[in-house]
Amino acid sequence: MTEPPAAPAAPGPGLDEAMRVVDGRAEIDRSWWSWAGPQGGFVAGLCLNAAVPLLGEGRVPRSLHALFLAPAAEGTLTMDATLVREGGSSAVVSVAAGDALRVHVVGGRPRGDAVLPAEPAPAVPGPDECDDTPLPVDFVPFSQHFAWRFATEARPFAAGPDAELLAWVRPQREAPIDAAALVLLVDAMPPAVYAVASTPVAVPTVDLTVSFTDAPVATGWVLLRIRTRSAAGGWCLDDSEVWDAQGRLLARGRQTRRVLGEW
Repeated sequence: MTEPPAAPAAPGPGLDEAMRVVDGRAEIDRSWWSWAGPQGGFVAGLCLNAAVPLLGEGRVPRSLHALFLAPAAEGTLTMDATLVREGGSSAVVSVAAGDALRVHVVGGRPRGDAVLPAEPAPAVPGPDECDDTPLPVDFVPFSQHFAWRFATEARPFAAGPDAELLAWVRPQREAPIDAAALVLLVDAMPPAVYAVASTPVAVPTVDLTVSFTDAPVATGWVLLRIRTRSAAGGWCLDDSEVWDAQGRLLARGRQTRRVLGEW
């Protein structure tokens, strides 16, 4: 099994600075590593930021679909964004990040009022009622950029009954939680299948789809939930949601993972 790289002793720039894209380029350091490469949601979020200038005035990200082809390298990530289609209220932008990612972003202007209410947040204790439960930085270095407080008794590798994990999370250095940060966060939790396992196995993401709601940008604590819907034949399927501290749904994601080993 590939050994994770050593992590820096302390977080560097804040989340907003770390996810800044200038002229299609961004910098990735090893504090943003996951198991054996940069955290996938972080890199996909960078691609979203590269796409936003091409969405057009008044259009905001509505969905993202990322295909992970290979781990991105440490250092400068160069992203080539192309406007695929532009309509009256929507646009589609494609982003190629070298040999690592292919991302499509759909942007759209708001139209009309809500027809259905968004899914409410699960009833769990608030962040002030939960204990700090950091993730192991040696294995997932990116976790050092966030504070973690699990909201239920479920924990990774506790061999529990349900493939579901819930936690309150916030950036260590205060920063707005925008669409790019939400892409990172829907991929931030450990795979939910870990909740029913007792030993770690590498479970890299192959693709990730994120849909955004009309809720405003959040700050502070957000609630993350991840659930494994199926795990068989060396593959698993995870669904994730992010709510703000007021219970507003911000984004939901779905990712397909490979299972590289035996439980």
